[in-house]
Amino acid sequence: MIVGLGTDVLEVPRMAAELRDRAGFREAVFTAAEIAYCEGMRYPALHYAARFAAKEALFKALGADGQAGMRWREAEVLREESGRPHIVLHGSTRELAERLAVDEIFVTLAHIAELASATVVMESRRKSGEGGQRG
Repeated sequence: MIVGLGTDVLEVPRMAAELRDRAGFREAVFTAAEIAYCEGMRYPALHYAARFAAKEALFKALGADGQAGMRWREAEVLREESGRPHIVLHGSTRELAERLAVDEIFVTLAHIAELASATVVMESRRKSGEGGQRG
């Protein structure tokens, strides 16, 4: 059963400006593994933008969008060896997902020169009434 869905689109030039102009932005939003991956790419802002969009989409799916519910580094967007992206949750963000009975998170990323997007689907394999209440 789907328990959450979120999507987000971000302009890559906007992300490039944030990375360039806001001291500490990169470290406040991205984990060390995310930074290492993005910085290893030819156009880092493109990959940062896709990961930022995935985090936004995740928080929307969790019903936690808005500054109070967002803990950027608690949602880590990583890649499997195959290249498939996946999200690892930490801390209170993981606890929120557990309260919602989230068993699996699906994420897809897309980007072109000017735009990055992400969609997140959260699934629970539990039957209705087995837990997973919002709030």
